[in-house]
Amino acid sequence: MTPTSDALTPEECRAINVDCTHLIHSFYRCLDEHRYDELASLFAENGTWVRLGTELVGPEAIRNVVGERGSWLTAHVVTNVLIDVIDTQRAESTQYVTLYRHEDWDPADGPAPVVLPLGILRHRDTLVLEAGIWKFGRKTSRAVMVDRSRVTHYDNERSP
Repeated sequence: MTPTSDALTPEECRAINVDCTHLIHSFYRCLDEHRYDELASLFAENGTWVRLGTELVGPEAIRNVVGERGSWLTAHVVTNVLIDVIDTQRAESTQYVTLYRHEDWDPADGPAPVVLPLGILRHRDTLVLEAGIWKFGRKTSRAVMVDRSRVTHYDNERSP
């Protein structure tokens, strides 16, 4: 939470930290609840989400792709959120996400059975203040651990 600029007070840093942490949690809530229009609105006008190796630029491109998730039932458990305040307009974040997923689950069937996580991912984000609202300027992720019996699209990545 330490700013690189001496111009920010501890109170300003805390306020930015709270707003950015809320942004991150809102992203995963929208993703899990299939609220894709709201999710797309969390990105800056030219915000980029690097999703599964593809750069999605702008809210419209993001909205078009996340709708393809269909009947996935997901739970993103977000931990270790760290916000580094750069200045009053920019921050960077890191968070770990444990991902649980069922495909083709019908909510009418009730709660899905508990499964092992699909993977643990490390997300790194650039956050920007746009028209007085914190948004994602760039969102990236790297697999830290994956269940290779269920997913292979992370196999070509090298974790930093």
